[in-house]
This record gives sequence, C-alpha cells and structure tokens, in this order.
Amino acid sequence: MLPFILIAVVAAAVPTILYTLIIWWLDRYEKEPLHLLVATFVWGALPAILLAIFFEILLEAPTAQSPLGPTAVTWALAPLVEEPVKALALIALFMFARREFDGILDGIVYGALIGFGFAMTENLLFFLNDPTDLNGQFWLRSVVFGFNHALFTSIVGLALGAVRYAPQRWLGYVALSAGMVLAILLHGLHNIAVNYQLLGMAFAWVVQWSGVVTLLAITGLAWNHEHTWIKQELGEEITLGTISATDYAEVLFASRRTRAHLRALAQHGLPCYLRVRQLHHLMIELAFCKYQLRVGDRFQHHDERERLRRAIIVLRADLSGSGELPGQAECVVWNEGTRKSE
Repeated sequence: MLPFILIAVVAAAVPTILYTLIIWWLDRYEKEPLHLLVATFVWGALPAILLAIFFEILLEAPTAQSPLGPTAVTWALAPLVEEPVKALALIALFMFARREFDGILDGIVYGALIGFGFAMTENLLFFLNDPTDLNGQFWLRSVVFGFNHALFTSIVGLALGAVRYAPQRWLGYVALSAGMVLAILLHGLHNIAVNYQLLGMAFAWVVQWSGVVTLLAITGLAWNHEHTWIKQELGEEITLGTISATDYAEVLFASRRTRAHLRALAQHGLPCYLRVRQLHHLMIELAFCKYQLRVGDRFQHHDERERLRRAIIVLRADLSGSGELPGQAECVVWNEGTRKSE
C-alpha cells in the first residue's frame, strides 16, 4: 500500500510542479514574493479543498433530490462551491496585499497557483480512491486536464487585476462578480462535457485549451504593457544618473537579464549573481513605484522613489568598484537639483 501511495503522490505532484514553473516564468518583470506564492498554492491545496468538500457534502443531499439527480453534485454543485472557495485567497490578496497585486499578470499568476494547489490535492484523492486505474486517471486528470482549476481561478484573478488601478471601488465588485460567473460557467461546461461524453473528451479538451490560449494571449498583451511603461519610467533614470544605458537595456528584456545573471554567476560566483539579480529587481521596483504614483494609485501611500534610487546607486557602485559589472558605462553624477525638481 505504501508504494502505491508514494506513486500517487508523485503522479499528482510532478505535473503540478512543471505547470507551476511555467506560470512562474510568465511573470517576467517583477516576480511575486515567494511567501505569497507559497501561501496561495497552499490555500488551494489544503484549506480550499477541505472547505469545498465540507460544503459539497453538506449540500449533496438536497441537491440529489432535485430533478437533475445525483450527477448535479458533479457538474453543477462543484463549480458553485469550488470557485468561490478558491477565490477567497485572491480576494484577500486584492484587499490586503495590493502593493504585490500589480495588475492582470499578477492576478493570473496568483489564480493559477491556487488552482494548481487545488488540482494537485483533488487528483491525489481521486488516485487513492481508485487504485485500479491510476495510469488512466493520471493522464486524464494530471496531464490532459491539468490546467483546468488554474484556468478557472485565473479568470477571477485576471478580472481583479484589470481593475487594480481603477479609482472607483464599485468596479472591484463588478469585476469579481463577472470573473466568478465566467469561472463557474466554464467549470460547469467542462463537467457537463466530461459527464455526458460530448464528442468523447474532445469538447472538454477544447473548453480547457481555448481558455488557456486566451489567457496566454492576454498575458502577451500584459507583457507588452509592462514593457512599455517600464521603458517609459526608467528612461529618465539614465539622465538622472540612477542607472546606466546598459542597465536600462538589460532590464527591458528578459533574455538580456538572464545573460547578465549567468555572466555574473560564471565570472564572479553566486554572491555576484544574487547582487546583480537584486540590482535588476530594484530597478523594476522603481519603475513600478513611479508608475503607481503617476496613475494615482490610492493604495500607494509612500513615495519610495528616493529610497529605491539610493539603493540602486549604492549597489551599482559596489558592483562596479569590485569589477562585477563588466562593460557597464559609468553613471553620471546624480543631479541633486534635477532630483528635487520632480
């Protein structure tokens, strides 16, 4: 029995880990804090699924008496229970961690991690419940439909991210409601397609992957948006002397940042690699801070531009002085008068 349990755990966890790494990679500029990523994943994997099971058991009896019969628990009740429960963590982040919820892309990432955590535990329970068909269940639940819960919860995150900077509070309620309704409808449509074998599994597969492709397209638009305003916000920092032209070029493109990180690691070791990553992170954080202040973000209570600029200058000077920024142009002396005139 123990070997089977271990195999079931691996079958549930490995695809989830791979899919989670893909989602983490999508957040190309400002990676979300590790503790929030872990918290969202754990929420989906433990509290959310326990709450969902509790409410589904509680509501199973009255649902079974409906004209739809017992199958309503699977294709109708489950979406109505599971999607709001999963979204509770997104709502908490949106309300209490706004500074780390920067827009559409962050909503997609947080929502996907909640969904992957939920799917991993749900798949494990299915595997343990039916030991005779582990191979079939693995390919169907973990691989073919492995993005389902991530997709549904990401829709809610996307909706909240879309109104992240809206000054009207009521838009948050509208976005949450719209995202929740769409997530429930897609979840229900998938369950109907699977339970009634619509076109075999083809229709359910199309439902999932059309949603995934749509999210990827929106992610591409979000990348372009973030690239545009990071380019805009950091451009003047070259003139101010906060960063060099080489810094600027590296920050704007993920491939260049990766090459700079690998070069630092290969030539100067792990400490340099970590410091160069920190330098890029500070620059992107400065761009985000400037953007939030420019659009009048009501949740940005502190102007941290000065602190971030000084941290960047100190770290750059330290890296340049030790020869750990090869090929970097020297920054001009920071013009105090220009800085104060902002």
